[in-house]
Order: sequence, then C-alpha cells, then structure tokens
Amino acid sequence: MSHPPIFLFDFDGVIITQKALEYTALIYLRDTFFKWRNTEGVRLIDFARLFEESDSKNKLVAFKRINKVYKPFIPSIWRRNIFFIKFRHMYPKYEKYEILKPNLESILTHLKKRGILLGIVSNTSKKRLIYFRNKLNLDRFFSVFISRDDTPFRKPNPYPIITALMKIKKSFNYSINRDNVYYIGDLPADIECAKNAEINSIALLSGHGTRRGLEQSNPTFLLQDIKNIIEIEQFKKFLLD
Repeated sequence: MSHPPIFLFDFDGVIITQKALEYTALIYLRDTFFKWRNTEGVRLIDFARLFEESDSKNKLVAFKRINKVYKPFIPSIWRRNIFFIKFRHMYPKYEKYEILKPNLESILTHLKKRGILLGIVSNTSKKRLIYFRNKLNLDRFFSVFISRDDTPFRKPNPYPIITALMKIKKSFNYSINRDNVYYIGDLPADIECAKNAEINSIALLSGHGTRRGLEQSNPTFLLQDIKNIIEIEQFKKFLLD
C-alpha cells in the first residue's frame, strides 16, 4: 500500500539540546591537568561529540576509541584514560536536565495529526535513547527508534536508515517509496547518510552543524529551524489545510 510522508529524525541537536555534553566539555577543557593542545577554534559541541561518538557500552572498545580521537588534544595516554573516566562519569548526571528543542513539540504534534509517520535514527546508545524515550514520552510522536546498538554500522553508513525503513515496512505493511522519505539532521554526516540511503534530506541550521558545512553537504532542503518545515512547497498543502 502507498504511504504518507515518512520523517526520520537525528536525535542529538535535533530532538534534544545536548547541553549536558557541552557543559561537561567546558568543565574539562578548563582543567589544565590534561595539558590540552590544538583546541583553538574547536567548538564545545564538536569536542563533546568526539566523546559521544567514540563511547561504547564495552569499556575496552571505548578506551581504544577515546585514546585515538583525543590523542591530538591530550598527548599523554594515561591522562587520556583519566579524561575518559571523568567525562563518562560526569555528563550523565546532567542529562536529566535535557529538554526537547525549542518549537519541536508543537511541530511534532502537528505532523502526527496530519498522519506523517515519524521515527528517530541516531548514533547514540540504545540505553541512552531508551532513557530519553521514557523521560520525554517520545512514543507519543515516534513509531520507530534506531540506535547505534540496533545496527552493525553507524551513520553516515545508510544501514541505520535502511533498518528503520525495514521496521516501518514490517509494522505498517508499507511498500516504501524512498522519494517520500526524509531524514532530518544537523550535521553533514546526517545528510551523507540520507544520500547513501537514497532518500531526501533536511538540514537544520538550528542544531550543531555550521552553515558552511551543511551547505557544502548539499541537502535536499536547508532550513533555519524545524518550524520552517511548513514552508517547503510540497508540504504546504498537506500541512496547512
């Protein structure tokens, strides 16, 4: 059967703000114990994302990844290990304060009422996604949730999006039309993932990506904020009637 538009969302920076990670990065970047190098011009969120994307529920794997990505910033391996332990211990304490991004709840409510099927596809851990799924009652909006633990590959590999579409196809008996599927993200890797999955992409400037980076990634649509989605021509009649 044909299906309504399918909107798949990135999570961090699109659904929630990631203030906990940014705050933790700020605290430790001020700590001279780690003898930081090459941090000039690195944004807090970029620095924090290095940690998030390298972390794993397997501590040995996480240690290996963290040591690799932070080597240019902390030359000493034992200081990197201490950084890993402290950072991993600190930022979850502040995630309880995370909220939905501004304007998002009303837009999600509107999209849901119009019959648009919504999902989340993220590189975050399953445990963390489940935590926020319950905390923010995300099931009232989203029908599918894909974390990094649900697929063998992470974005920008297309597999996470393909996994989400397979779940939707099975649950709703849809014959998926990829021309009618949109992935909404705030980083070039999100746009690349959508392209690799052969679906449309919507880049948000209100997240953590830079305008230059998102423009160069050549998304299908580039929006200042999620509320501007109703300005996309092919959605106007569908969303405004």
